Parts: sequence; structure tokens; C-alpha cells
Amino acid sequence: MFLRNKINFLIAVIFLSSCSSMNVTEERVYSDDVKTVEASSSDSIQYDNKAVFASATIYFEFDKSNLTSKSIQILKSVASALNENKSIQVTLAGHADERGTREYNLALGQRRAETVSDYFILNGISKNRISVKSYGEERPLAIGQDDESYSKNRRVEIN
Repeated sequence: MFLRNKINFLIAVIFLSSCSSMNVTEERVYSDDVKTVEASSSDSIQYDNKAVFASATIYFEFDKSNLTSKSIQILKSVASALNENKSIQVTLAGHADERGTREYNLALGQRRAETVSDYFILNGISKNRISVKSYGEERPLAIGQDDESYSKNRRVEIN
């Protein structure tokens, strides 16, 4: 995840640096958990290209795939950014903590990612712009066998 974000950032930097007239960056943050960055030109010449990056993490309760009120607020912000930038495609990566069998956790991660996908579709995001995958327990964010570690691993990452 961290490496992927660095690669995306590097690609955006290379793209922006190749456009010599791009010199102003405006950052808009819709929620503390959702980050969007939009780059635009300050020249009098009009450009159609924009670099936009949206990411967020949605957390779930133990053995659940339903959205909480906090996660809905985060998803509203992401959906708004996606609706403003129709060219953005997102990947929803579902995760689970290590409790349960490997197969069960893969299925739970899939259900969680599909729940987020369904929310986006209901809010006007085309299904063609959404990719869903599950990692189950295979890519933990936190290593440990305590409630704090488990809660960090029960998530869907939006990239």
C-alpha cells in the first residue's frame, strides 16, 4: 500500500514536472481521512489535464461488512471527489484481521469491498470505474494479536 502510494505520487510528480508551465498546486481536503490533490496551471493558456489523487481507508467492526456512520461520512467525501473527476478509477482492497480461516477472511474482505463499491454505485459512480479485490488477512496493516491491531486490519483501502 505504502509503496503503491509512493509510485502513484512519483508518476504524478514526473507528469507535472514534464509540463514546464505547471507551477501552482492547489490542495483540497474534504475530510481528515480523505485526501485529494488537484494540480492546475496558472498560465493564461488553458490545459485540459488535471492530476487528481483520492484515497481513503474505511474501517469495519469485527466480523461485519456493513458501513458505520463515520465510514459513510468518509465515503460521501470520496464519492464527491469521484463525481467531480469522472476520469478517476478506484481500486477497493478489502482486508480482514487474522481471526477466522483464510477462506473466510478472503470472503469477508470481498464483502467489505463490495459494500463500498455498492455505496459508490448508488451515489452515481459508474461500476466501470471501480475495481474490487480482497486480500483477506494476507496484508495486515498492524502486526499484533490485540484489539487495536485487529481493528486496523479490518478495512477497505480506496486507491
